[in-house]
Amino acid sequence: MFKLEEKHLEAAQKIAAAHRTKKSCDTCYDRGWIGVSEQNLLVLCTRCVDMEAAMAEWKEYVSNHEELKEHFSDLFEEMEEADKQEDTGSAMPTRTEHKKDHIKAKQTFVPGQKRTGRAKKI
Repeated sequence: MFKLEEKHLEAAQKIAAAHRTKKSCDTCYDRGWIGVSEQNLLVLCTRCVDMEAAMAEWKEYVSNHEELKEHFSDLFEEMEEADKQEDTGSAMPTRTEHKKDHIKAKQTFVPGQKRTGRAKKI
């Protein structure tokens, strides 16, 4: 089983700290990461870290280190698939234009006892 080395873990911690968006966070205690997984991978805080920017910098870090490329090859495969989808997606419409959205009826249910006529409130 793959286990991330400590020097790469420290680099990941620096990346997480660099991409924090909030000054204080009770979830991660102002670190930028919540914990470490079984494979010694960092679990980023979803509340205070800009995930897209952090992942982009992590991909750049992985591309500079050959020993990490084989374990994180799925990151680069997702980028290639996204590029392919963008090319084919522009020609095809995303939603059928000839169908109308169904309008839902307004719900008028009010919880409580039903009062009819001149019944008094209890």
